[in-house]
Amino acid sequence: MIKNRNEVLKIAFSAFFADLGYQAGIAAFPIIFVVIYHAPIPLYGLAESLNYGIGTFLAYVGGTLGDRIGRKRIAILGNSLITLIALMGLSRDYVQALIAFMLGWWFRNLRTPPRRAMMAEVTLPEDRSEAYGILHSLDIAGAMLSIVALVISLYLHFSIFIFMLFTALPLVVSTLILSTVKAGQNKFKKGSSAKRGRVFWTLIISTMFFGFSQYSFGFPIITTTQITGEDYLGILSYGVFLGSSSLFGYIFGRLRLNEYRGLAFLGYLVGAIASFGFAFLSGIGISSLYPLSFVMGVSVASTETFEPTIMSKLVGEESYGAGMGFLSVGRSVGIFIGNSVMGLLYQISYTHAYVFAAAMSLVSFLLILTLVYGRK
Repeated sequence: MIKNRNEVLKIAFSAFFADLGYQAGIAAFPIIFVVIYHAPIPLYGLAESLNYGIGTFLAYVGGTLGDRIGRKRIAILGNSLITLIALMGLSRDYVQALIAFMLGWWFRNLRTPPRRAMMAEVTLPEDRSEAYGILHSLDIAGAMLSIVALVISLYLHFSIFIFMLFTALPLVVSTLILSTVKAGQNKFKKGSSAKRGRVFWTLIISTMFFGFSQYSFGFPIITTTQITGEDYLGILSYGVFLGSSSLFGYIFGRLRLNEYRGLAFLGYLVGAIASFGFAFLSGIGISSLYPLSFVMGVSVASTETFEPTIMSKLVGEESYGAGMGFLSVGRSVGIFIGNSVMGLLYQISYTHAYVFAAAMSLVSFLLILTLVYGRK
């Protein structure tokens, strides 16, 4: 039985309602930006790079400030301001849509490391893979419901802009739940027990390379939309991805696998296989695109379960937030560069873009293998 199970569930259900709100924005952004407002795809890649680039800085700030002035305080601040994404519903061009999404996404990054650190606070080391699996599973379950609601509304020709305004409601609920969690009140001086040795930095670097490959799922959404000619079918591919990710996040947490092998083989290697599939099988249509989206979900479930679990065991309690911040920085730096490169390569051919992503995921796999077979 997980220690403080009620607090674990509060954090997880806060994540559920947060994703029930803002995940529709993630799926709607490429549709609004590219399909409705006709922004060129390289500009979309640059826009996603801006989202993640500044988010990199704010993730580290959020983690570090959380350790110093209280993780709960920073988590609530960031969580409440994710609602800015809903303002895409009031946008009148792609610049306004970008500003609304970008600001909300930055604050989402601010709150993620302290929220992950709060989860580490309320659990024992041996329970953390299960706790983070529950967090990811409920997180993504909310995201999947959000996407299902968006797909149904688009199928019924409901305005995507009006739908976005309603996404603020579950985000308010999320913040209220997070405010009841009994964790994150302690303040620490600058951490001194963080073990930032070879394992720590190998994890950060591998996370960064997987960030190169963990492109915004907007690219598969665009690919599916272009091949099928239907925007709701494109967004449905995101729902398949999220459903798989939610299911396997729970499974991986319950299995209590070796975190390093799970991250290498079920995370990075599976991610490479999925990207190669998008490169060479997308032309088949939905019969390949949806299974590939499912496989990519398995990959992300592994990374979201095992990366924070490993990090929580590498640093001391006073550095939980900073450690999670480093994870977010590594991933965001990779995604910042990766989305720009993906945008440029996609303009030439989507095959080139996905092959690049697959190659970067293989680098991450090889890096973690050095830990699997090289750790004492």
